[in-house]
Amino acid sequence: MGISIRILEVGDVALFRELRLKSLREAPFAFSSSFDDEKDKSREAFLDELQVLGNPPEWFVLGAFQEADQLIGFVKFRRDLRSKARHKSMVHAMYTDPTYRGQGVGKRLMDDLLQRVRHLNGLEQIHLWVLHADTSAADFYRKCGFVSQGPVVKKDLKIEGRYVDAEYMVMHLGSELT
Repeated sequence: MGISIRILEVGDVALFRELRLKSLREAPFAFSSSFDDEKDKSREAFLDELQVLGNPPEWFVLGAFQEADQLIGFVKFRRDLRSKARHKSMVHAMYTDPTYRGQGVGKRLMDDLLQRVRHLNGLEQIHLWVLHADTSAADFYRKCGFVSQGPVVKKDLKIEGRYVDAEYMVMHLGSELT
């Protein structure tokens, strides 16, 4: 069976927790959260992350599955719920299991996300933060249509005693998605 993409549900909480913690252990320089920040979070806290808001959904976590029960990647999407900022949204914590990297899983997750949100009424921008360490996902996001929103933020985080720079990126919806 191939890879399928869908919005994660309550029944996926154990799979999501396992892959989220793996992401933080395996790639500590890719996320602002740390394994220590999240390892003791309750099941309910992970369930809160899987909450789907809106119809059509404006707040969700997409999962990539190999077979029906093997979660191999995820990406979180959150539309800003404040009335003055409803034109904006954020991509959070995108991750693909290392075994499946280079096989287009991340691209499929991002393409699916963009298909789901491109028609949300009034949504104009998708934002994200990308960290610059030994490796960075910035080139991947540029290929997806994101551009830098300004200068790199120097020493944004301190991970394992080492400063890490961050870049704020944005995709302006419109011609990029047609």
